[in-house]
Amino acid sequence: ATFIGIPLGILAARSTKWSSRILLACDTAQTFPSFIYLIPAIMLFGVNDVAVVFSILIFAAVPLTRYTIEGLRGVPPEMVEAADMSGATRFQKLLTVQLPLALPTMGVGFNQAINFAFFMVIIAAFIGTQDLGQELQRTLAGTELGKNFVLGMNVSLMALSFDFIITKWTETRKQALGLG
Repeated sequence: ATFIGIPLGILAARSTKWSSRILLACDTAQTFPSFIYLIPAIMLFGVNDVAVVFSILIFAAVPLTRYTIEGLRGVPPEMVEAADMSGATRFQKLLTVQLPLALPTMGVGFNQAINFAFFMVIIAAFIGTQDLGQELQRTLAGTELGKNFVLGMNVSLMALSFDFIITKWTETRKQALGLG
């Protein structure tokens, strides 16, 4: 999802023509219920793990795209102007000024993308894939309360762990850049 969301976000942040189109696609994608992403994946790949991975990529790319756009647009203009005055090319400005300053905001997009991916794995259990979501669905249908609790806690702890790691990383980046 990173290889889809970040380039789309960079393209949208740099071009008003592409910005309106990409944001429209993101807005439209966010209005759909999550299981809708499985339909084109099943039509393209059948009921298998590839369909689930495709659904996760598309579902998780939306927050990455949005937060990349917001992060790049939030870079102070004087920083970009200083890079221009130093003779930096567009690519150099992007790599050395804009992306580093946008990373704390983009971290929120990474966080949401990971949580969206966990959510989609659980939703994907409805198409019969063999993964953690399938195991959760199977135990919820039964009477094994202990197993339900353990699986639910595992998913929650994984999501919270990633949330904690990304939050700490973005706070560290903000402090290193003098942003907060």
